[in-house]
Amino acid sequence: MCAVMLCAASQVLAASSNEPPACILGDSALAQKQPDLAVIQYNICLSKNPPTLKILSNLGIAYVQQQKFPEAIQTYKEALALEPDNASVLINLGLAYLKSKHPKEAAEEFALSLIADPRNGNTLELLAECHLQLGEFAQAAYEASLVHKASPGDPSAAYILGLSYMQLGRYVQAIPLMVNSLSQTKSADAYMTLGEAWLGVRNWPAARDAFQKAVALNPTLPGIYADLGESQAFLGQMDDAKASYLKELARDPENFRVNYLLGQLDRLLGNDAEAEKYLDKAIQLQPGATSALYELAALAMAEQDYQKAEGVLESVVQKAPSFTNAHVLLAQAYSRLHKTEQSARERAISAALQKADHDRLEAEGERLKWLSGGKSAAQTPRKQ
Repeated sequence: MCAVMLCAASQVLAASSNEPPACILGDSALAQKQPDLAVIQYNICLSKNPPTLKILSNLGIAYVQQQKFPEAIQTYKEALALEPDNASVLINLGLAYLKSKHPKEAAEEFALSLIADPRNGNTLELLAECHLQLGEFAQAAYEASLVHKASPGDPSAAYILGLSYMQLGRYVQAIPLMVNSLSQTKSADAYMTLGEAWLGVRNWPAARDAFQKAVALNPTLPGIYADLGESQAFLGQMDDAKASYLKELARDPENFRVNYLLGQLDRLLGNDAEAEKYLDKAIQLQPGATSALYELAALAMAEQDYQKAEGVLESVVQKAPSFTNAHVLLAQAYSRLHKTEQSARERAISAALQKADHDRLEAEGERLKWLSGGKSAAQTPRKQ
């Protein structure tokens, strides 16, 4: 789903009665969605007449319609040389940058446009979209929240704000925003994001339902079968989960996440050889990944190779001190190796982490209940 303005046509500047014939022909061609003819006529006009803001701006729009973004960008810059503070041309230049995958440059133009026209919510929404693409999630959330507060019914602003909250790990705040967006515009991407938010608060049935809706709308959406499989696995639907993971793997064999998830699932099913194969592949793709290393340590524990498990788990908790399950398993490894003091320490750490996790889930549950008007969201705690 894209921002509203990104999907809309750029603003065409109106013609005047005393324009040269070639310019009038260019305007007519642009209005009739004939950008090739418009470009020809505007260039003829410019070859015989001084450049004006209108001619250059409309020529830039014709270039955009041709998907010739470098030419559009250059033409908009020439127009801005004549009128640097023209908000419409600044927006069009920002759109050309954004459509050509240059969000940093687009953000600069949208910000300049807001100086000229600070009340333009569409431009602020586009600026939020740029910051989202740049990974500046807190800034994107702030900008999108301003648009959302001013226009609560804008599904695009709700979507950008929801995505920003997702990236910040604020799943509870993301959920009602994604529901808001989906109430007006059905989108596979939005359902997938909603499902991932439900995964974040461990509501596996709601996550599975959202992922299934995403699959129905777009079965080729990257990562959707990995998401669906994860929700199915947490619901104990192991055969369905494996089938989903294998669909994702068939599309993307070099995908770290799906190799890891397949390794995890096969370990839980007791298919140790298959599990090791997938986990080795996952670590090859992302050396040092703590999630995959933990699974290998769990395999080593099952094979009673406690020293190997100890070494792997010590590196995991060093890299990820809040990885609760790693502390639990490390306590078991120490116990098997008769390291009583170290085992007690790890048990204490894991107990403290489990309590913090439980308290957070309870708080999130209350927040979700309040956001849904008193209807409680059923949640299943993750097994430790």
